[in-house]
Parts: sequence; structure tokens; C-alpha cells
Amino acid sequence: MKKGGFTLVELIAVIIILGILAAVGIPQYRRAMERARGAEAYAGLANIQEAEKIYYTTNQTYLTTATPMTAAQQQSLDIALPQSGWNFGVASTDTSRNFTGTATRSAGPCATNTVTINEIGTITDAWKTCVDAL
Repeated sequence: MKKGGFTLVELIAVIIILGILAAVGIPQYRRAMERARGAEAYAGLANIQEAEKIYYTTNQTYLTTATPMTAAQQQSLDIALPQSGWNFGVASTDTSRNFTGTATRSAGPCATNTVTINEIGTITDAWKTCVDAL
């Protein structure tokens, strides 16, 4: 009489295959999730750049703040920035000519890495280098 079910060898083979798939899939998933979170930084920095241009047109100077930007500072630029894992700020050495907007990752595997944008839209991305290394 033949019994139904799986042999021990078949079960071990399935477990090994699942382990291999997990070993490949989990790091790819983490990297994809971190890249998706990076979209918040790019969007926030684009908002800062556009708001700074408008602020400059009105005041002939760029707004300079510390990181992280407070709600009042965001209000003076008339923007709302995402607050889930990024700290945004604006710095300027010469407020009449240039500024640098900064997004610093506050959590996750690439915490403390930054993405910056300047007044002409040049992006410097130490955060992406970290994500690519995951």
C-alpha cells in the first residue's frame, strides 16, 4: 500500500530552494524600498529649489535655515516637506547668490547620508552610493 506525503529529501530540497530565493530576494527588496524612500528626498529638494527661487524673486535673497527645517521655516517658503525619514535644510554662504538644499536620511540602512541640490539644480548624492552598496 502506497502512503501519500513527501519524503524527507523532498522537504529538505524545498527548504533549500526557499532559502536561496530568500537570500536573493530580501536584499533586493530592501534596496528597492530604500530607493523608493529616496523619491521623497528628491521631491522635497525640488520643492525647496522652486520655493527658494520664488523667495529670491520677492526678497532678493535666499532663505537660510538650519537642518531640520521647522514648520515656520517651511511656511515662510510656502512648502510642506515629507517628514518620514528625511531631515531637510537650506544653507547659504552668500545669501544673495547661492544656496544648497540638503536632505539627510534620519533612519534606515543609509542613515546620515545626504542628497543636496543647489540653486541651479545640481544634485550631489552620497545617499544613493550607500543604497547601491546594500
